Amino acid sequence: MSQPLASRDAAGPEDVVSDAQTLIENRPPSVAALFLERVAATPDAEAYRYPVPPAAGEGPDDWKSLTWAEAAERVYAIAAGLIELGVHPEERVALAASTRVEWVLADLGIMCAGAATTTIYPQTNADESAFILADSESKVLIAENAGQLAKALEKRAELPDLHHVVVIDPAGVESGDWVLTLAELEERGAAYLEKHPELIKERVGAITKDQLATLIYTSGTTGRPKG
Repeated sequence: MSQPLASRDAAGPEDVVSDAQTLIENRPPSVAALFLERVAATPDAEAYRYPVPPAAGEGPDDWKSLTWAEAAERVYAIAAGLIELGVHPEERVALAASTRVEWVLADLGIMCAGAATTTIYPQTNADESAFILADSESKVLIAENAGQLAKALEKRAELPDLHHVVVIDPAGVESGDWVLTLAELEERGAAYLEKHPELIKERVGAITKDQLATLIYTSGTTGRPKG
């Protein structure tokens, strides 16, 4: 039961600090766990609203939305797809894309797989992108489009740890042993989840408070990017 307003007003600094400390100590151990809790609490509420360019290429963007349940379906499929590709807890999955709803879904999918997101600015050149991928020992790269894929292909010989590239926008992209689209990853993940329905709960439940979630690199304007 919540405190009466008068009692809250009378609370001293020590009480405020104590309440904050209690919240910190009892918080879920990871962003992935927070996501699962929110999905369970408000599955039908709107989670994200995002712009979609018009089909004809002219006019204002259309706006679509995802409920928490709809977002979770995609996030869990991405997570399971990464696990099916062989991604293990705390292994790095790089994300090279501009701000878009798929970035958010991919980031959450990476964390729900127990892995760690490595961020790459989309304007980063091929040399610096390859450095980040190699330095972070990223196993998978989620690339926005054919342009981002081209950077990885150019430096593939220098990236022995990079096993797969997943491309968000499939235009001009040919899938193969090293390359697949985000839609294909989600399809594989959904099929894998049918065989292992408790997979995501198990991965998220195993995440500890001190486990790596995100590895951020500087833009590299004054030298090599630093992570």
